[in-house]
Amino acid sequence: MVTIKDIARKAGVAPSTVSRVIQDHKGISTATKEKIRLIMDEMDYRPNVSARNLVLNSSHTIAMILKSEAHDAYENPFNNAVYNGVVEACREDGYSIISTTKNTEREILEEVKSLIRLRQVDGFIVMFSKTGNKVTEYLTSVGLPFVVVGKDVNQNNDAIYIDNDNITAAYQLTQLLIDKGMRDIRVINDDEGFTVAKDRMKGFKDALRDNELDSDECIIQVGSELEEIRDTLNEAFNSKQPEGIITFDGFLHAKVLAALYELQIRVPDDMLTATFNDSPLTQFASPPQTTVDIHSADIGREAGRALIGLIQEPNKLKCNITLPTQVIERQSTRKE
Repeated sequence: MVTIKDIARKAGVAPSTVSRVIQDHKGISTATKEKIRLIMDEMDYRPNVSARNLVLNSSHTIAMILKSEAHDAYENPFNNAVYNGVVEACREDGYSIISTTKNTEREILEEVKSLIRLRQVDGFIVMFSKTGNKVTEYLTSVGLPFVVVGKDVNQNNDAIYIDNDNITAAYQLTQLLIDKGMRDIRVINDDEGFTVAKDRMKGFKDALRDNELDSDECIIQVGSELEEIRDTLNEAFNSKQPEGIITFDGFLHAKVLAALYELQIRVPDDMLTATFNDSPLTQFASPPQTTVDIHSADIGREAGRALIGLIQEPNKLKCNITLPTQVIERQSTRKE
């Protein structure tokens, strides 16, 4: 089946330009419209009526798509904070928001197609970034507006990406532990495939390398259930217990702290701990946890405003947004 992407490739334009020609947008020149329509005829392309009507008949609703691998997606403080930020942005312009996730990426894609077919939303906020993202590839192919929370790994000029500098943030957090005299620091991770985890891992390893510390066997891969995390850590710590640990997600970190408690490992007396995404889970933990504040609610506000801007002004220049981070030190990295 011929897609908007195929037409765009042959015409030498962006898929969003083809989409605007289909909508007969006044911002596209007559010459460009004629060129693209000729190619559409040559390739026997039939526009996606549902996608076109989605733009023409606004529902004033946007959808937030959570990643499929997150079994506790609706319990994670990061998702909740981003959602609240999006709600605030939507309220400013009279939009509503729905959120959804499924067990697999394929099921998420089918959900996206259904929302488009039923004309229930005007655009999407995709809460994950990774190479070969089927959801963003599909949205690009049908010319619908979307924003991604994460890094632009595919140089996609048809969307806006909202992210932090996760490499630098992880470097700074790791350096904090190194400055405390820690030489054996491990990462506990449950999420290898997504760009955010890869970037944070790079920052962590860069800090170890710059301080001439060994980065071999510094990663402990765990599952999502507390019992599994506890058993994995117990086995990993049998040979040698690290001086400090870092997790890349505050929700996982809460489970890790529970596992350490069951293993009778005291923080910070026996081990320093630090994580990402400041929230009540880290602020009111015992002891309070050192974190990188990634300003999750601000991410949501920027994502919501950016998407509504794309919906209302399709020709608007797309600029990715990088939000600042801040390391907040608390008792979990302070030894008496």
